[in-house]
Amino acid sequence: MKNLLSIFSTLVLLTVISSTGCGSGLQFGGVVQFDDGTPVQGAMVSFIDAKNQYDGQTDAQGRYTLHGATLKDGIPAGEYRVAISRRSSDDEKSTFPEKYAAVETSGLTCEVKEKGNTTFDITIIRSEKK
Repeated sequence: MKNLLSIFSTLVLLTVISSTGCGSGLQFGGVVQFDDGTPVQGAMVSFIDAKNQYDGQTDAQGRYTLHGATLKDGIPAGEYRVAISRRSSDDEKSTFPEKYAAVETSGLTCEVKEKGNTTFDITIIRSEKK
């Protein structure tokens, strides 16, 4: 009986590990740059659908990779609204337009397909041309 309980416990543990150990979804990312071609470093890129939010932070070259609750999780196929925000230090004049910080005002959307696109490059327009 003790041996049977030990085997059962091991099977339950293995089932939990195998169901949570692997990420799901697609590896998805891109590059964020200003309209003059300068990479946007240290920005948080968020893809948001009706249920979830997937985030990635840009590196020195403006590259980001999205992830879910864990770094192993990818992003499921679907329609997303996109927001980008960047904190600036107190002594730095912020040149990052606030309109991109909310999905309601950014004007950015992306369709992630099961097969096909794996990148979404974004150009930040610093000021509207008149």
